[in-house]
Amino acid sequence: MADFKIEATSEFIQIDGLKISPAEADALKSAVSFAGGMRDFPQLPPSIEYEQFVVHFNEDGTLIVNRATGPGEIRFSFDTVDTLILAVAQALETSIDRKRLDPSPRAVGDPGFYDTGDVIEGNY
Repeated sequence: MADFKIEATSEFIQIDGLKISPAEADALKSAVSFAGGMRDFPQLPPSIEYEQFVVHFNEDGTLIVNRATGPGEIRFSFDTVDTLILAVAQALETSIDRKRLDPSPRAVGDPGFYDTGDVIEGNY
């Protein structure tokens, strides 16, 4: 359960079955961290809502985080909370790096540079 399948592009992050936007990564990390902090509680609720995510506590010790209003989920345990938080952070870094490397619409087409020796005419 500690190995999470991660895919990150400039537009989305997918960890196991949950697909989020890069802007939601911090909220996901916070939800998982908050749930992980409840490890030593004598009695856990069936689930907790944290921003747009819901974390479910199962009797077998597994936890499931999913979006409150959409499909997809990530299964983890109290022992893998830190691993999941690190996976989300690394996926966010990858997504940000890919966003920096993706060409912007302004970079498409003629860059507007002149060849060496071209004469530029006009009043500048």
